[in-house]
Amino acid sequence: MLTDQEAKELGKSISSLVQERGLGALSKKDYELLVFHHISTATAYKSDWNYVLANKLKVTETKIKALRLESSIRHKPANHKAVLGEIVQRIITEMNKPEFVGGVVSIALENPVDRREFEYAVKLAKHSVEYGINREILKIDALALFEIIFANVENAEARFKELVQAHIEKRSKQEELLNSALTFRQRINKLGQEITSNEGAIAMLSAGAGLLL
Repeated sequence: MLTDQEAKELGKSISSLVQERGLGALSKKDYELLVFHHISTATAYKSDWNYVLANKLKVTETKIKALRLESSIRHKPANHKAVLGEIVQRIITEMNKPEFVGGVVSIALENPVDRREFEYAVKLAKHSVEYGINREILKIDALALFEIIFANVENAEARFKELVQAHIEKRSKQEELLNSALTFRQRINKLGQEITSNEGAIAMLSAGAGLLL
């Protein structure tokens, strides 16, 4: 289940929790969340899908989803930008596949922590998000994702300007895209209109993903 080192880390965490809160103050749920946190991040389990992990731990997938979310919030809060960046990279990977013909990209967001962070990113962009079965299949187009990226970076307009200047060669086109008379969303959409190929969309998304680092 756990390597010797991982088991030692779990033991240390339990000891620290008892010292911090007192043995009598700890509930079954406190232990459960701590143990699950260590198991789900262990080498032998961290890549498991919910179905596989549920079978291994002899609980339901619904239980696994709840444990993933609550144990993350309590023991290892997600790095919002890092999670968003990983999702963007997954979408880029899908777009790079030979069978992808453009349009809407679909990826599985089975981990509720990933879904929670992405939905927050979408709210910041004042967008809505479309899911497939069981809210685990995310469907999104490249331009919407580009807007979401910029809603989640600091100094977004300055970074957008840097990106335009780095990737658009014609000075006249740069000035058109950076026209201050346009709203920021209009500028992003105008840039999207300039991207006419899948390769161009991937290049722009890759550059945008770099802003999340």
